[in-house]
Amino acid sequence: MLAASHQSHRVSLQSAFILHGRDFQNTSRLLDIFTLDYGRITLVAKGARSPRSRLQGILEPFTPLIISWSGKGEVQTLTGAESVKSTINLSGKQVMSAYYINELLQRLMTFHDPHPELFSIYKKTLESFLNNDDELVLRRFEKKLLAEIGYGLNLEVESENGDALSKDEMYYYDVEKGPVNIKINEVNGEFIISGQTLLDLSVGEFSCAQSQKEAKQLMRIILSHHLGDKPLKTRSLHWYKPL
Repeated sequence: MLAASHQSHRVSLQSAFILHGRDFQNTSRLLDIFTLDYGRITLVAKGARSPRSRLQGILEPFTPLIISWSGKGEVQTLTGAESVKSTINLSGKQVMSAYYINELLQRLMTFHDPHPELFSIYKKTLESFLNNDDELVLRRFEKKLLAEIGYGLNLEVESENGDALSKDEMYYYDVEKGPVNIKINEVNGEFIISGQTLLDLSVGEFSCAQSQKEAKQLMRIILSHHLGDKPLKTRSLHWYKPL
């Protein structure tokens, strides 16, 4: 893990994506950024909102960037940024789905913890929205994100005896352990899911509409467990329900 240093240092030409930004002071922006080699970092883009700034139109979400920065402490200073290609051209609910995965990264990733594989997954996920079903793309990303940050899901064997899951059986999913066959341990009032759905989620494909629906419900339960009491802002939008 690369910890934030209190000694001044400089980083040049790092691949990055903006996860979130907000106005800061008179003409600056405070940016939450996902970088290839340094994980999540916070940078201030001084003067970025000035009409004459060369950063106008560049520091936007879903735009592959090459950035440089310098400074010390938790919040350092952006010293350069350029887009390596145009913003990934999302539209409609694709945009909100992309904001949803940005918010998941912000809530579940710690600062200064590099995840180069997750960075690659994130970039491919944004591109996948253009040509694939949003729901399938989101379930794949959620599963991979949890695995990358140490909360990988057991989707192949029963947690109590290690037996392979059967597509024809029904299971209760214990967030901490994995699937429990309800014939072995009857569970009342809990979410029950088919073995078919768990196996589908394992391979990243849905065999039917019911499997797709159950996978969404399961991932919401698991993510809520790790997110805690504070709800996701993207889920609060009345017209957008994360697929």
